[in-house]
Amino acid sequence: MVRSAWLIPVLLTLLPAAAGAQDSAKKDDWPCVQVLQPELSVGAMWPGDDPTVNGPSWRDDAVVAALVERVAPRRVTVDQATAEIKRFAAGYEGDRKVALSELFAGLFESINGERATIIRGIRRFNARQAALAQRIEETTAALDGVDANSTDMAVAQKRQQLETQLTWDQRVFDERERLLPAICDQPFVLERRLFALSRTIQEEIGK
Repeated sequence: MVRSAWLIPVLLTLLPAAAGAQDSAKKDDWPCVQVLQPELSVGAMWPGDDPTVNGPSWRDDAVVAALVERVAPRRVTVDQATAEIKRFAAGYEGDRKVALSELFAGLFESINGERATIIRGIRRFNARQAALAQRIEETTAALDGVDANSTDMAVAQKRQQLETQLTWDQRVFDERERLLPAICDQPFVLERRLFALSRTIQEEIGK
């Protein structure tokens, strides 16, 4: 029996493996109920001038770049990241507004990039599911064409092989489908994360 504990690591490896896939795909390649927004908007999360327009200038400040590296990853909780940002803002001796604006630019670039990779992975996942569904359909048709009442050993063996393949493929397909809601939520988890961190940064600028 296929179990989630076995499938989840496999599915997670598919996400970064899809990083080179193209985003410009048809609408039916998106299997999630959530409405897809391929790219996040800076304007929806940041008031005033766009701090990302000047390119990756945040990388030029080693302190800011190190903070981005610490708080951007999903393994760091929002509460932990928020606390790090507040400590940084409280102890920064230079132009806090500039540094915090660069911090947002770094987080936006990092989190939006990770989100785009996951979206490509979901599309790859959907393509694999479509291919598996097609194979299930073809196996079912082949099985229907094999005489279940035949006494020929070769025919019986062929039928057994088809039944085994069909059972396995159907179990894998169904298990992946059960995992799909959690997978589909990941881009939106990242979007909410970025919004929360952006709000914290803005509050610190306003102090």
